Amino acid sequence: MPAKGTSLSIQSIEQMKASKLAKLKSKYNWNIIDPYLDKEINISSRNRVKTFITLREFKKLIEEGVSLKEVRKMTSKHLIQFYSNLSQGKIHLSKEKFAEEYKNGLKLFDIAEKYKISKDDIGFLRQLYGKKSTGAKYQDRMNTEVPLTQRQKDILYGSMMGDAKKQSPSSVSFGHSEQQKDYLFWKHKNFENIASEKSFKCTTSIDKRSERENKKWGFYTYANTDVEKCIMEFYKSGEKEVNEEILEKLTPLSIAIWFCDDGKMSFSYRSKTIKNYNSNPYCCLCTESFSKQSCELIAKWFETQYNIKTYLKEKPLSNKMGYRINIDCENTSKFITLIKNYIPSMFNYKIDFDAYVEYRKEKETQKIGDNFINCPLGVDFSALNMKKQDYYIHNFVDYFQKQGIDFLINKPDSWERHMSLVIRYDTKNLMRDGFIDFSHIGNKFLMSHFPNYWEAKAKGSLSPKEIFENKEYLSEIIRKIITDGYFPNEQKILRGLRRYRGNKQASGFMPLVAKTIYNKYCDENSKVFDFCGGYGGRLFGALSCDKVKSYSAIELNFESYCGLNDLYRTLRLHGNIEKEVTLFNQDSILGMSQFVDKSFDFCFTSPPYYNAEEYDDDKHQSSIKYHNYSDWFEKYLIGAIKEARRISKKVAINIANTGGYKIADDLRKWLNDNNINFIEDQLRSPQFGGKWRFEPVFVF
Repeated sequence: MPAKGTSLSIQSIEQMKASKLAKLKSKYNWNIIDPYLDKEINISSRNRVKTFITLREFKKLIEEGVSLKEVRKMTSKHLIQFYSNLSQGKIHLSKEKFAEEYKNGLKLFDIAEKYKISKDDIGFLRQLYGKKSTGAKYQDRMNTEVPLTQRQKDILYGSMMGDAKKQSPSSVSFGHSEQQKDYLFWKHKNFENIASEKSFKCTTSIDKRSERENKKWGFYTYANTDVEKCIMEFYKSGEKEVNEEILEKLTPLSIAIWFCDDGKMSFSYRSKTIKNYNSNPYCCLCTESFSKQSCELIAKWFETQYNIKTYLKEKPLSNKMGYRINIDCENTSKFITLIKNYIPSMFNYKIDFDAYVEYRKEKETQKIGDNFINCPLGVDFSALNMKKQDYYIHNFVDYFQKQGIDFLINKPDSWERHMSLVIRYDTKNLMRDGFIDFSHIGNKFLMSHFPNYWEAKAKGSLSPKEIFENKEYLSEIIRKIITDGYFPNEQKILRGLRRYRGNKQASGFMPLVAKTIYNKYCDENSKVFDFCGGYGGRLFGALSCDKVKSYSAIELNFESYCGLNDLYRTLRLHGNIEKEVTLFNQDSILGMSQFVDKSFDFCFTSPPYYNAEEYDDDKHQSSIKYHNYSDWFEKYLIGAIKEARRISKKVAINIANTGGYKIADDLRKWLNDNNINFIEDQLRSPQFGGKWRFEPVFVF
């Protein structure tokens, strides 16, 4: 030690530092923290100036000789003190003991006091051990919650194998369709002591393909420890999957509920009734949502546990290959024997042939308009003699033709909901990598403003109205619907008119796709223009887009022009839309000549695809006015685009190749030849057979 007042040499200072570092390092037992080296812990300063570091980073800094004082400057000093205390073995509370104390309702403050741990350290320790915060609400739950009965556990596990899903880490939601609401009520009755009454409700959604309104009944449970354990078992990997521990908990009641949720039975009804065969039933479990590994585990478990042999059958899904558990005729009887005493009575039709026959008969009578109409369906209809079949078909044709096609296409009953869905819809849901997806939502409401839409037709095809008014064609459509086992309601017939013998229908632009395009390419407060107003999809999309300030359009067809005005009135009066709309009934190119340069911010349209569709016989229609494709392309399409470029700062054109005419290819070449910089977006829409069609949108 040097005398007082004298300074230390550099060598002495380095020796002292080395001594301190060695002493510091000797205090740490890194084995203690090995399981937690990369665990993230939330600190109040994490999103501020100071950054978070892990135990691995803390260990590295200490081993590199950085002092605790310097390390504390890098992040929360409380966190570093915790790391230091933990690494030195000063915290004598294991993960298992902490979990036990916490589960028994002991508060963090009490645990800290009991084990002589600081207030800061006990908070960090809870996070390190992966235990969620349990405040007063959790403590109250632990003191008041009722454990699930064995019956409730059986139903819960069976439902989770089927349609039930995680609502929260400790709550499960149950949901079933309108047709199965009695089953949902039955489940709610079994869980009423832990089910939230406020959660029990009916919700309505609209299918983006068919615009069909689907009602769903549902409820969810309160947070519960037994429910939480079940959820943790099913969601170990983040996705709902099955493991051996889950299968061991399945009882015959669980399997019965699973079958009610996701099971199907085939009684070979046609063979029994038409051919008088004594066919045995077979069934399957719809397990497509599980991985192949889970499905293979289930199949093995059935054979090991119950000697029921099953096999997997591939089931293509939208984005992957799924698998069903199939049970053949020989093993189905064992399966039914296993579950039949546990099946709720409303599902007897799934396991009993006589109940199934009664279930089929209930579907033979439905309400159409204000009338209840009866008709045998599927094989029962085919079993009738030809005169009796013709009798039913004639009655349907006579009924619908007396009502007129307007009966099929009037505004949906909940048209305000269809309208508001488009207005509120977040277009990010349609944005994909490289294309914009489709959605038919809003189309039914939209087309109810355009009666002339049903008179338009694709080239060489019939219009839906022409098909509807032909007794022979309508009879064939209705006959096919009935023999396929469906009741010929308004929606089924309208779909049949669109698809009759490969007939092509005139197209309308989907409002949500238009809204997505406006959101993607418009700036705020954009004035948009459309030189082919059409059937209102772009008008509807523009008025529902927050970026659009005003919409102006030209439409040559007078009936479509009237429909656009009618649609705007509806949106203004019932959609609370007050944006400025200006509509013109005149020729596109002539109409655009009245505007000064750059009057609009964005021009977007989808012009006629030459003569691919026939809207009416007006001589001013572009495909009638120009008798050959080259004239139409140069004088109409390019002429209109030139005018659109003059009056608008940005232009987007949706057009595609059709038949023998390569319109999109020709437009692409014209843009390149004229040195016009452009980008191409893609619109995706479904085709028959599960295929997709892509159409370009040229933006320049």
